[in-house]
Amino acid sequence: PRTRGRRAASGRRFAAMAAQQPEFGVVVPGRPVMTHFAAVDSNKAVAELAAPETVDDLAFFLLPSSPVPEGHCAMLYFSAPPFETWEVLGGVAPSYPSTVLRPGWTERLRGCPVVQLGVSIEPIDVLQNLDREAEAKRTRHFASRIAMDLFSFMASFAQQTAEFGEMMLIPTNVLDRWLQRFDDKYARDPRFFLRDKS
Repeated sequence: PRTRGRRAASGRRFAAMAAQQPEFGVVVPGRPVMTHFAAVDSNKAVAELAAPETVDDLAFFLLPSSPVPEGHCAMLYFSAPPFETWEVLGGVAPSYPSTVLRPGWTERLRGCPVVQLGVSIEPIDVLQNLDREAEAKRTRHFASRIAMDLFSFMASFAQQTAEFGEMMLIPTNVLDRWLQRFDDKYARDPRFFLRDKS
């Protein structure tokens, strides 16, 4: 009961303060700062973002007057027309008041005139679990791209033979050679293996 009371009180404080002054901000490079989020209930607020297909990155942050209490976070979601479902983008908390997000919606929302951005005050566990999931996905993505780089290097040793067709004749020092090549390319461009090959 005490926990529910604290949550209800923080929700009422959020709704009251949101009606008086900006509490959150979103920055899209090249556009004015967005600070007007209209409260839709005790712990949620909504704003509109035009021309989402032109947005590659955005920053989400808490303003100093934000009512987000300790042990909670502000999660940012988006919804595209007809605004029936919401997808999470990321979140911030009093101990982590700003973040830069890559929505990844450029192709999906091509031609879409506007999306809704929704902010929801939620327990901090929601943000912590999201961070863990995102880190696991990033690690898997990095490992996959490095493995593909190694495979592409090894495929360069493929040869056509009369008896067996195409075969991969691998020199014994192939891993040493690949690692030297990888180190050289990494020194020039640390993100080379993440770039799409045309």
